[in-house]
Formats: sequence, structure tokens, C-alpha cells
Amino acid sequence: MGVRNVITIKDVAKDAGVSVGTVSKVLNNIYVTVANKEKVEQSIKGLGYQVNTYARGLKAQRTNTVAIIVPDLISPFFALLVNYVEQALSEMNYKLLICNSYCKKEKEIAYINMAKQNKVDGLICVTYSNSDEYLRDDLPIVSIDRHFKPKVCCVASDNYRGGKIAAEKLIETGCKNIVFIRNGSNINGETLKRGKGFIDACEKAGIDYCTKEFGEETTLEKGGETEHKVCCFLEQCMKNGKFLYDGIFTSSDSLGQIIIEKLKKMGLNIPMDVQIIGYDGLRALNVGAYQLSSIKQPVKDMAVTSVNHLMKLINKEPVDELTILPVSFVDGGTTR
Repeated sequence: MGVRNVITIKDVAKDAGVSVGTVSKVLNNIYVTVANKEKVEQSIKGLGYQVNTYARGLKAQRTNTVAIIVPDLISPFFALLVNYVEQALSEMNYKLLICNSYCKKEKEIAYINMAKQNKVDGLICVTYSNSDEYLRDDLPIVSIDRHFKPKVCCVASDNYRGGKIAAEKLIETGCKNIVFIRNGSNINGETLKRGKGFIDACEKAGIDYCTKEFGEETTLEKGGETEHKVCCFLEQCMKNGKFLYDGIFTSSDSLGQIIIEKLKKMGLNIPMDVQIIGYDGLRALNVGAYQLSSIKQPVKDMAVTSVNHLMKLINKEPVDELTILPVSFVDGGTTR
């Protein structure tokens, strides 16, 4: 089978009997005579010429492509976020490049550098590394949850309110001694406010509480180090056949599910012995029942808002430095 020749703009010009400049003007909707326009359009159709939109984008400093950096697509939250970002961009005739960083700084930096070299028009970032020094003031970028220096537009759910709602719900349903269990990055960001909201609500109610941190691993792997540490902690909380806490708030639904599984193996009943509230509000296959009682993030609104803000930045329009979107409690059967 022979190799098909690629039709170029020069071929179109030769076939139409006009200059390359005239063909370029037609392609870019710049005025030429009606006769020349008809000649060029007939040649384009006859030769099957296809415009290289990527090459045109590089020349015009626009590619109509946006990249999103996420730690992975295994997490249901990140997968759902990417899905809604792609939908929102598609409606604006933009394409999405998905970049999995696996929380590795060198991969995040490589993707940021790609954006700086005009391979994409802008970035939406979910990052957990110290990559601030690689950012540039004129780089259109929207961050989800994370704060950068220099300052970057940030979109987040109301993490403080979420932590507060979780503690208040556990207290309202009869819990007397509750714990906030967290894993994830300690880099400056909105997610750290989940613990602050939890603590403030507990102290206001005068209830016994504590917080436990289990490392900066963002994506929980089955059988991983974080899961092992959490399970050891839960075993240590069993004293004389009784569990020390009657309420648990976790920093994510994924962590909450690990804890539920372990407590059941320890013979505890959920929610009669221990009530559990997670954070994210994820559902089985994103359509079924909620996997546990949780603080639901408005994932679609976060995605659409991020895309809208990024479009404004690309068009050099002002945007709010921080946008906080409301959360809500959802009952997944792990609270009374």
C-alpha cells in the first residue's frame, strides 16, 4: 500500500491558480475577491485539504486545548472532576489533555513547562507538590483546592463548612467522643480547613475530640502504608472490648471506606457502635447509592467554574482569586 501524500496549502494555491497568501486569507476569513474565494474553496474540497488546527494555533498562540493535571484517574473524585471539565470545555469547542502526575513533582513540573511553551492555552491543576517556582504570572492557570505563590486563581468547596457540618451531625446524633482522621498533603490549601471546621464545632459544643494524621499519601492504595497505619490505630483504640470513639470524620470517602471495612472486621456495628462521615459525597459508579454518609462536594460546579475562570484568564479578563462553593451532608447509612 502506497503512502498517501499530504495535501499542503501550496498544493491548494497551485490548483486554484492563486497565491499562498490568498489561500491563507480564505482560511482565516480575511477578505479576498469572490472569484478567488470560490476558486480556493473548490480546490480545498477537490483536493481534500485539511487545516492543521494545531499548527495554526501555535502560530496564533492559541491551540484551543486545555490541560488538566490530576494525581490519578483511579480516585472516583478525580475521575468525575475530569469528566465534567471535559464536558464544559467541549461546549466551548476546546479539547482536553489529561495529565496524570501520580503526585510526582517532576511530572507536574513537566506539564507546567508544556503549558508555558504554548502547547496548551491554559492549565487546571490538582497538585500536591512544591512547584510554585515554575509558575509564571502570565500563565493562565486555575488551581483546585491548592494555593500557590505567585497567587493563582483557586476554586474549592467550602471545606471549613464541611468539617463543621460533619462534627455537628455526629454530635446531633448522640456522639460523645469523636475523632477526625486525615491523610494527604500538608501544603497550603483549602482542604486543610476541614479539620479546622471540625475542631471549632467540637470546641463550641464542649465535646471530647481528637485528630489523627496519617501521612501525605494522597491516593490510598489497597494494602499500602497508610492503610496499614490507620488499621493499627483502630486496633489500638479497642480497649476491653470497647471502641474509644463513637464518631469518626474522615478527610475523604476513600479513607472512610477503609475504616468501615476494618471496624466491621473488628466486630463493630456501623452505625450503632460507631458513626462515620466522609468527605466527597461519592456514589457507586457515580450513579448508585452513596457509599457512606458524607460531605458532598459540588464536583460539577467546581469543574464548570474552573473552566469559566480559565477562559477569562485566557482572554485576559479579571477573575476572583478564590471561589468557594457550597457543600451539603448526604446520608449514606453510616450515621444514625
